[in-house]
Amino acid sequence: MSIEQILDLEQLEVNIYRGGVFSPESGYFQRTFGGHVAGQSLVSAVRTVDPRFEVHSLHGYFLRPGDARAPSVYIVERLRDGGSFVTRRVNAIQHGETIFSMSASFQTDQSGIEHQDAVPVAPPPEDLPSFISQGAFDDAGFAQFAEWDVRLVPRDQLTLLPGKASQQQVWFRHRDPLPDDRVLHICALAYMSDLTLLGSAQVNYPEVRQHLQVASLDHAMWFMRSFRADEWLLYDQSSPSASGGRSLCQGKIFNQYGDMVAAVMQEGLTRYKRDYKP
Repeated sequence: MSIEQILDLEQLEVNIYRGGVFSPESGYFQRTFGGHVAGQSLVSAVRTVDPRFEVHSLHGYFLRPGDARAPSVYIVERLRDGGSFVTRRVNAIQHGETIFSMSASFQTDQSGIEHQDAVPVAPPPEDLPSFISQGAFDDAGFAQFAEWDVRLVPRDQLTLLPGKASQQQVWFRHRDPLPDDRVLHICALAYMSDLTLLGSAQVNYPEVRQHLQVASLDHAMWFMRSFRADEWLLYDQSSPSASGGRSLCQGKIFNQYGDMVAAVMQEGLTRYKRDYKP
């Protein structure tokens, strides 16, 4: 299923939408991929907003495990329609229960001060091996992302910054050209933003990764500048803290020209499985 199909929702009623089903034959994705439900939630919110307003942030909570073999229904609540800002709340429903809840804020085009952090040092993506070749997912699990070119910066090529507890860098892009639809590119980025971020908390623990129960708990994004998801994007990731079976992760996303286009924060479950004794 392509990203365009994943993000093409069916309208059931005013403010109510339904997403398609993806059923991977993989032990890795027995649950609905978090980016799948986040991306579809954002699409449903966008459908209720005047095109003059563009999404600038979203905040979501993963409340229950999703069923990868069942469709999700998205109910949109119109919280605010202002002159400069619009706010929507979306609840994703499966089997009569809310599995994901998200608020999204939209803004008209405005001007103000401008600055950004410098783009981090990273090797060019063309020189890096494909992410799938490094065994991070089984073949069936990664089939959902076959249309994406994902390349993890190897540890020996990573420029480690003093004071950073755990770091990771990933380049990614859609392999084929996508339509000139800014909303599609934004929702595609929301979809992919959940794929590797929690891995930044695990890079220092290769010996126990297979003994961890891992899941996204919440997810927040801010969109700063225009970009294309079919051009290389650098996802600079770090985990400033892990404790109590949870890890906090943060990411900055830059395009290949050095512009910071988005930022992400996520807390995820990274606790030991019950049958593991450290």
